[in-house]
Amino acid sequence: MPQYIVQDSLADKVYNLIKSQILSGELKGGMVIPEEHLAQQFGVSRTPIREAIRRLAEYGLVVLKPRSHAMVYQFTEKQASDTAKVRLALELLAIELLTPAMVNKHITELSRLAADCQYNLVVGNRAELFVKDSLFHLELVKCTENEALFSMYERLDSRIQLLRISKNFSDELLGNIIHQHLLIIQSLKNNDMQACRELMTKHVNHQM
Repeated sequence: MPQYIVQDSLADKVYNLIKSQILSGELKGGMVIPEEHLAQQFGVSRTPIREAIRRLAEYGLVVLKPRSHAMVYQFTEKQASDTAKVRLALELLAIELLTPAMVNKHITELSRLAADCQYNLVVGNRAELFVKDSLFHLELVKCTENEALFSMYERLDSRIQLLRISKNFSDELLGNIIHQHLLIIQSLKNNDMQACRELMTKHVNHQM
C-alpha cells in the first residue's frame, strides 16, 4: 500500500523517507534509486523524488549519474580507509579541545545517547542503534563549541553512517563497540584525556 504523504513540505518528507531507507540498509550501497517505485510507494509524482535525490547527493548518501540514474553511495576499500582516518583525526582534535566545563555542560546528553545505544542493542534495533551512535559522536564534537570542526564532522557523518551499515558487525563485536561509549564518558568525567584519546582510537578502529 502506498505511503501517501500530505502535500505540506512534500520534498522534505520524501527526502527523510528515502534517507531512512538508505541508513536502515533497505537501500544498500551500489543500488540504483528506483524513482518510479518510490513515487508509487509514497504516492507522489517524480518531481519531489528527484528533488530529494538531489539533496541526498549533496548530503553524500547518493551519487548522481548524468543523464542516467542515481545510486546509493558505495565505498571502495581506500575510500573507507580514508574516511576512517579523517573521522579519527577530527574526533581526536575534539578531545584535545575539550575542557572540564564543556564536558560538564554536555555529559547528561552524552550519557543519555549512550544509554539509548545500549537499549537499542538489547532490543535488536540496529537501524535506530546506528542513528543514536551517530548522535553520540556528533554530540561529543559539539561539546567543543567549535563551529568549523562540527561542520566538518557533520558533513562526514553521512559517510560514517553508511560505513557502519556496510560492516555488518557480529552481535558480539557490536556489543563491545557500544560498551566503549561508557568508557569514553567515564574518562571524560575523570578528565583523563589521554585515556579518552586511546579509547577513541580503539573505538573508531573497531568500527572501521
